[in-house]
Amino acid sequence: MMVYKIAGKYANWHWRETASGLLLACMFALTAGCVSSSSPVYKEPKLQLAEHQLVGKIWDVQQQVYLDQDMLVGRMLDSDYLLLGERHDNPVHHQHQGWAIKQLANAGRQASVAYEMIDSEQGARLANQKITSAEQLIAELNHSKTGWDYEHSYKALFAETIAAGYNIDSANLDRKQLMNIVMQGEDKLPEAYQRILQKTPLSAEQMKASQLEISQSHCGMLDDKTSASMVLGQRLRDAVMAESLLKSRQPVKVLIAGAGHVRNDRAVPLYLDTNLKAQGKDARILSIGMIEVEASEINPAAYAEPWGSETLPFDIVWFTPQVKREDQCEKLRQHFKHKSG
Repeated sequence: MMVYKIAGKYANWHWRETASGLLLACMFALTAGCVSSSSPVYKEPKLQLAEHQLVGKIWDVQQQVYLDQDMLVGRMLDSDYLLLGERHDNPVHHQHQGWAIKQLANAGRQASVAYEMIDSEQGARLANQKITSAEQLIAELNHSKTGWDYEHSYKALFAETIAAGYNIDSANLDRKQLMNIVMQGEDKLPEAYQRILQKTPLSAEQMKASQLEISQSHCGMLDDKTSASMVLGQRLRDAVMAESLLKSRQPVKVLIAGAGHVRNDRAVPLYLDTNLKAQGKDARILSIGMIEVEASEINPAAYAEPWGSETLPFDIVWFTPQVKREDQCEKLRQHFKHKSG
């Protein structure tokens, strides 16, 4: 997750990690019930700001220079871990991820692709099957109720991965297991998960920043206990995603996940780096964040602010059009108002 201004130009950035903040709250069962269990009617995302001068630009955060696509391909081919962060409902982000996978395949690189959108329960179901089409994969994934819209959001990306001949791996805990773990608290975690988190402890400053962004991403409507529990869930998911990549034996390990999971300062790259160094390995990790442009902002460095950081917490940022969204904070306010009434 990321830090957001509740009012002003960044007000809707906080709904990046899931279809809505309500879905995240429901996932952990930390609010008093969920709005609806029925599947919403699909609406094609509407893009805006396509003519913004940053759209399509690829920004090297450390060097503070723009890259062209050929230069980006070179960086990707030189990586052992390629982390592709998205905003889940933006189709341009999925197109860029598909393009990246295709470039690896065209260059003859062998790879595996782990998806945040596929959990451990689904992964076990897929383990002994030969998946030959996106349709077959989606049919198998839909045996579990996850809330992900595979058909409309990920079908083309799945197809690109399968066409490349790459392994498709799960990179998440199943929702019920995650919910139970988070509600019990860190001291009640199974020993295996405690070890995972203990390998990469977060500083007090990192924990405070994580809790602040969770709170702000839910419009300041969560109490401290709830936001702390969600921080635990976020940390555990980051660690599990890193573990899933470390298990792969392929030369290149790709992760498809929300952009908040691929930030370098306290998410998957940090867990990867800690584990690899402990093993005496010096692997190359490349984190690419897909970021939507804002109408009044043309300076790449200014996009660090909503991430609660002095600099953008990625190696590379790829700027894209913005999806037009409803005011999700208002939805959340109405939800809590209804529950309290």
